[in-house]
Amino acid sequence: MADDDKSISVGISHKGWLSAVGFSALIMLLVAVGATDFLGSLTFIILGAVFGAVGLFLWMFPGSRFFVLVFANSLAIYTSVYAFLRLANFEGSAPWAIAVGYLLPIFVFLVAVALKRSEIQHLSRDEELLRENLSGRKLIWIAPIFVIAASTFALPRLSLDAETLSLVLVGSMGLVAIFVAGVSRQISLFLIDTGLLFDQFFVRTGRLFRPAFAFLTLYSFIVIVFAMIFRIMDRLATEPAFFVEGVRTTISFSDSLYFSLITMSTVGYGDITPAAEAVRVVAAIEVILGILLFLFGFAEIMRYVRETDGKNGAGK
Repeated sequence: MADDDKSISVGISHKGWLSAVGFSALIMLLVAVGATDFLGSLTFIILGAVFGAVGLFLWMFPGSRFFVLVFANSLAIYTSVYAFLRLANFEGSAPWAIAVGYLLPIFVFLVAVALKRSEIQHLSRDEELLRENLSGRKLIWIAPIFVIAASTFALPRLSLDAETLSLVLVGSMGLVAIFVAGVSRQISLFLIDTGLLFDQFFVRTGRLFRPAFAFLTLYSFIVIVFAMIFRIMDRLATEPAFFVEGVRTTISFSDSLYFSLITMSTVGYGDITPAAEAVRVVAAIEVILGILLFLFGFAEIMRYVRETDGKNGAGK
């Protein structure tokens, strides 16, 4: 029986690992496609590197799926910053340099973490040691990396050739990799601790589902009702009651829903605007109702959470 339980536990863990890594890969697919100019080798290099890094890190430090999300988000931020610096300061670098520069800090970080795996696991279990290693002064490692990134903005003025620029790119990322390796313990503990906080955050957020759903139901009801009012007013008017892209024209059903939604949320993009005084009055009423709904809705959600926490506390 014990063996059966163990096999079931392993199966569940393996399934959770696959789903967590798969979800991270999906997130990074969006980042990889958005950060590259076209679907090419760099896109697949980013995906492969992230998929491998997330999987390896999760294997070394098993945690919740939210921990994987935190790690994937960190890689997404790194990818976005790297893509920005490449376009701003390393335009014209060779494809091999772009790929090597991107992979170097990730690879060095994983190697350094693997070497310190036992120490990191020990520190992550001790709250006092964890707090000490995550203190503000221990996060000063961000400063050298920021200095390296900022210094690259001087490169476009130097008019370097493509080969030299490629070598500078690899060298700069090599320096970043050295700093990352030196503080790999702090980075790992930060990711682990943030993942745990993320886990607790989503547990607490789960209690908001019912009041939030009730709020969204009322919100969508008001949006739809006012959309129908705008649509009817436009159809009954002797001339179109709206400007669409500056042209006075009759709005469609989807236009009325869109206008009602941006009015309710007080966004007001300006692509659809009222042309009749009566429509302006109705739009103003919707804005006021939207503001009141946000205020009272937020207050009710907070009251629901406090009452739920009070009941749970009394039950204990």
